[in-house]
Amino acid sequence: MDRGNRERLIPICGWCKKVRTERQAWEEIEVYFTRTGLGEFTHSICPVCAEKIFSKRIYLESYQNICKAISMSLSLTEVLNLIVTNVVKVMNVKASSLRLLNKDTNQLELVASHGLSNKYANKGPVVYDGSIVDALAGKAVSIYDITDDASAQYRDQAIEEGIRSILSIPLRFGEEVIGVLRMYTLEPVEYSGEELKFVTAIAEQAAVAIVNARVFEKTVSKEKEYLRVFQQVTRAVSASLQLKEVLDLIVRTLPEVMNLKAATIRLIDETGKRLELAAAHGLSERYLQRGPVDMEENIREALQEKPVAMYDVSSDPKVYYQKEAEDEGIKSMLTLPIVVRGKIIGILRLLTAQPRYFSQQDMDFASALAEQCGTAIENARMYERQYKEARFLNALQDIAKAVSSTLSVQEITDLIIRRIANAMNTDAATIRLLDLSGKRLELFASHGLSEGYLNKGPVDAQKSVAEAMHGTPIEIYDVPTDARIVYKKESMEEGIRSMLVVPMLFRGAVIGVLRIITKEHRIFHSDEIEFATALAEQAAIAIEYARAFSSIV
Repeated sequence: MDRGNRERLIPICGWCKKVRTERQAWEEIEVYFTRTGLGEFTHSICPVCAEKIFSKRIYLESYQNICKAISMSLSLTEVLNLIVTNVVKVMNVKASSLRLLNKDTNQLELVASHGLSNKYANKGPVVYDGSIVDALAGKAVSIYDITDDASAQYRDQAIEEGIRSILSIPLRFGEEVIGVLRMYTLEPVEYSGEELKFVTAIAEQAAVAIVNARVFEKTVSKEKEYLRVFQQVTRAVSASLQLKEVLDLIVRTLPEVMNLKAATIRLIDETGKRLELAAAHGLSERYLQRGPVDMEENIREALQEKPVAMYDVSSDPKVYYQKEAEDEGIKSMLTLPIVVRGKIIGILRLLTAQPRYFSQQDMDFASALAEQCGTAIENARMYERQYKEARFLNALQDIAKAVSSTLSVQEITDLIIRRIANAMNTDAATIRLLDLSGKRLELFASHGLSEGYLNKGPVDAQKSVAEAMHGTPIEIYDVPTDARIVYKKESMEEGIRSMLVVPMLFRGAVIGVLRIITKEHRIFHSDEIEFATALAEQAAIAIEYARAFSSIV
C-alpha cells in the first residue's frame, strides 16, 4: 500500500468497529488491515482493560462467595466474622470492623473485627464524628490520612495501631441504617468507584444477613425456651400428683418465658356452672376477687374449645370487668380452654402489661401447656379421689377406735377436730354443742384458730348457722362477705376465706355443729361433705353416749 493510501481517511463504525472498504462494503477491522498489507493481527488486552476486567471478575467472584457463605450460616456471630474476614482478604486491607447501632444508647457497638488489636478494637465508645454521621446518613466516607486529621477522636490510637486511611460504609436494611462497616489501611488510599461499589454491595448483604440472623436467632431462642418450659412442666406433671404444685408451676413460669404480666387457671366446679380460681400469678388479691367471670363472652367462647385473643382489654366488649382490668394495668389477654379427653374442665388466661398481638407460636405453645395442665388435673384428681377415700376411711376407723376407748366428751371432740383437719387438708375446725336452753352454741373443741377469734362473742343458734341447725350441711365460699356470717370483721382479721358447716345429728335431732375452715377460697366436693357428715354423726353418737355415761356415774 502506498503512502497516499495509508494517509487517507478510513471510515470505522463506532459501534461494531468494522471498516468501510473501497467497494462500500463493511469488513472486520482485522480482515481489512491484513488484506491491505498492514500485517497479521491477533487479539490481546491492554494493561488498563486487563486490570478493569480482572478487578470486576475478582469482585464478582468474591461477592458471590461471600453471599453464598452468608446464606449457609444462620449464626449471627458466624455471619459477622465472615464479613470482616472476607473484606480484609478481598480488598487487601489491614483490617475491617463491624459496628451496629444500639438504639437505646445511640452508640455504635463493636460486634466483629479482623486485623485489629484488642486494645484498638475496644478503645472506647464510637460517638458521632463526621464520618459516622455521614455514614449513618447513607454515604460512603473515606478518611484519606487520619494522621492529618487533628480533630479525629481516636487519632493517637490509630497512629499507634499503624492505621492511615479509614473507609466507613453504612449498613442499610431498606431505608434504615443499622450500623457501619469499616476498612483500615497501613498507607493512605483513595478508593476507586469500583471498589466503593463492591464494598457497598457487601455492606448491603451484611445488613440483610444481620437482620435475618437476628430474626432467626430470636425465633430459635424463643422456640428453645418454649421447649424447655414445656419439658419442665411435662416432667412436673409426670413426677407430681400434687395438683396445686403443678398449676402453680404453670402460672409462675408462663409470664417469665412469654413476657407476660400474669397468668391464671380457673376450673369448672362440680356443678358445671361456675369457674373457680385454682392458680394465679402476677395479679392483686383485689383483682382476683372482683367477681364471677362465668358470664364474660371471651370465657363462653373459650369454653367452646376456641382460643380467644383480645388486643385492648379496656375497650373489648368481650370483657365484663373492663375498669378493673384497666386499674390492674392489664392491656391484652389470651384465654384458652383446658381440655381433657374431649371435655373442657377449665380455662388458662394469659395477661400482658403492654398491648400485644399474640402470635400463632404463642397460642400453640400456650395451648400445649393447657393440654399438659389438663393432664395434670386429671392425674391429680384421680389420685386425690383414691387417696382421699383411703384417708377418709382410715380417719373414720381411727376415730371409731378412739371413741370406743374413752367416754370423755372433751377427748372425743379434740380427737375429731384434729383428725378431720388432717384428713381434709384444712386449716382449722371447731365443734360447738347446744347448751341446755337449745339457743346458744358453746365451744367444745377447736383447732388452728386464735384465742381472740374464739372469744369473739356468743354464737346464736338461730342466726349464725340456721341452715345447719335444720340438718343440712352448708358451704360458704367467701366468709367475709356472706350474709349468713355474723362476725365478718373478725373472720376477715383471722384470714378465714371458706367454711363448711355440718350438723351433728343424734336420733334425728341437731345437738351441735362441726365447722371446717380454710384460709384460702375452696369448693368442698361431695365426697368431702359426705365424709364430714359421717364424722359429725359419729361424733354426735359418741358425745351423747359419753354424756349419758357421765350422768349415770
